[in-house]
Amino acid sequence: MERQIVCIGIPSFEVAVARLHDPALSTRPVAIASLTSSRALLREVSAEAERAGLAVGISVDHAKRVCPSLHILAPNPSRVRTADESLLRVVARYAPVWELSQPGSFLMDVTGTGRLFGPAYDVAAKVQQEILEQYRLDGVAGVGSNKLIAQTAAALIAPSELYDVRPGSEAVFMSPLSIRTLPGLQRPCMRQVVQLLDDLNLCTLGEVAESPLDALEVALGDYAGPLSRWAQGIDSLPVLSPAIQPTLDETVLFDPDEIDDPILIGRALDALQRLCRTLRSQRRVCGSLSLTIRYSDQIEVTKRARCDLDTCWGYDLSPTVTTLFYHCMRRRIGLRAMTLSLTGLTAYMEQGLLFDERPLDDQRRRDRATKLAVALDTLKTRFGEQMIRYGRPH
Repeated sequence: MERQIVCIGIPSFEVAVARLHDPALSTRPVAIASLTSSRALLREVSAEAERAGLAVGISVDHAKRVCPSLHILAPNPSRVRTADESLLRVVARYAPVWELSQPGSFLMDVTGTGRLFGPAYDVAAKVQQEILEQYRLDGVAGVGSNKLIAQTAAALIAPSELYDVRPGSEAVFMSPLSIRTLPGLQRPCMRQVVQLLDDLNLCTLGEVAESPLDALEVALGDYAGPLSRWAQGIDSLPVLSPAIQPTLDETVLFDPDEIDDPILIGRALDALQRLCRTLRSQRRVCGSLSLTIRYSDQIEVTKRARCDLDTCWGYDLSPTVTTLFYHCMRRRIGLRAMTLSLTGLTAYMEQGLLFDERPLDDQRRRDRATKLAVALDTLKTRFGEQMIRYGRPH
């Protein structure tokens, strides 16, 4: 059966959500960035700001010179999270499997649902219309036979539009597009690959697809194979629901940049507690961790570690996270972002240890920590994340 994937997204999502709360911003050029430093970079810009010559990654100081009427808003993660949950209520009615690709953007696998809801492009149109009517958010929709095609199609159109790429036309669709259209090449770690492609004068995906694979391997190494397949519109990755995704991660942004170790470790351990709570709700355990830090000069460092015991409790994982942090922090430069990832996820095993050789005091401390975590899970699920907060860094 041919796969049918729908990508529903709200362009400039955080700007669109902010405009719902302040309609006066609806016709003004708006950007999302830190308000504490003129050197901060724009994280998101509205269509009006783009027409004025602004783009993501421009400094606030430069943006104000280019567009004096620019209105800059501080990031609001809690408001974005609430908006995502609202959109999910519409998406989940039509898609048996869905995946949040980024804030305000969902991938829906509607394969085999034709007798219930009709063709995939009809489903995309219905979801677009319901989101517009219920939440006044104007979205785009891309339809294709895989995730890559659907995401790329959605990125090429304006709000209220729908792009349907019919099966069999993937290579023709991708051929004229710029290499920078590929979603995977937007990450900071892929800058060197983009630079190499520019040096080789490979500007479009069609030119990459026509290049011999062995020649690409000489220049790009391990990236050559995936890049060649993507350029042809080939993507075998399935849409993964949150309960079966192979990793869980959370990114912590610092505004302004932070350099104080106790505060940084405390924020990392806060993220760990939230990830562990998600693991427990999915009845899974973690086998390994990775921590990525991004300095103010955009240099990234990643360290990984294997857990001594597959677990879903922050009590067990906190020492490993602290160790990873000190292994990453080798420069006395402020951090802009930090991403904690739990990998090696497997189903939770009910069977405990028959003979627990740990000291009695350790067992008691572990039991207290476990009961505390369960109590906090219950309270935060009922009353929200901010109901209980730590009075000091971990």
